[in-house]
Amino acid sequence: MLDDEKVVAARHLEWINRFTSIETGMYVDGELIQFHKTMLFNDELGVSLPVTFRDMKPEDAKRKYFSEQRPDVIKTNEDGSVNFCFNLIEKSVNTDQLEAVIEDMYRVLKRFQPMSVCLETGSEPDNPTPSAWMEFISNALNENIYNVLTIYPFGEKTLMTMFNCPFEKRGDWLKCLSQIRKSVVLCGNKKMETC
Repeated sequence: MLDDEKVVAARHLEWINRFTSIETGMYVDGELIQFHKTMLFNDELGVSLPVTFRDMKPEDAKRKYFSEQRPDVIKTNEDGSVNFCFNLIEKSVNTDQLEAVIEDMYRVLKRFQPMSVCLETGSEPDNPTPSAWMEFISNALNENIYNVLTIYPFGEKTLMTMFNCPFEKRGDWLKCLSQIRKSVVLCGNKKMETC
């Protein structure tokens, strides 16, 4: 029986290793998630997101994001525990300013949420769509929330995206987030390839 279990485990591992990109799909929390290009902001932005994610209902968005300045677009899973949020901010940022802006955002975050903890920051200025990001932990109703805030230059505006999920689910999502971040195509920017 032990040999049979080894064969099954090897086949399972081989199966999982076939699905390692947003093009093929990826395993997250034991579930195979497929991705598709989603167009946002009047087709000015393309990004690969899980096919099962839907727009969060306005009443759910009000409960989850208390501020009246909640995200413009919120894509969520079925139970609302994993979210991708998108905002266009009426302020431009240059590629060489991205890291400084992320640092400023973290200082603001600490002022309003002193218990938040920054895990890591980074930037990808040489990507076709340059970006800078920070990952941090925040608290909500007796649980820790894992967050990744990413900003992109967007012509005369700045695109701000936020990912959040329960802290214990972050491991599987980490594999996807880098690829999702790189899938962003800003169609409104003449320098970007056609969406």
